[in-house]
Amino acid sequence: MDEESSARHLQEALAALAAAGIIADQPAEPLARLLSGAMNEAALWIARGGHPQAGEQALDRLLAGLRTPA
Repeated sequence: MDEESSARHLQEALAALAAAGIIADQPAEPLARLLSGAMNEAALWIARGGHPQAGEQALDRLLAGLRTPA
């Protein structure tokens, strides 16, 4: 189910960001799979007692690293 919905939407969003020049032009599918895996692991970590704010900050830093220089 995830493959058919959220993974596809994430891939489409990343492709749109690349087309708009917000992130570097790159294949969207492998990036979507890497980000999806990272977010799934973070969710499991939070569920086991991790700190949601720390997870959010780490995700923000990860995503900021994808941005093309302004």
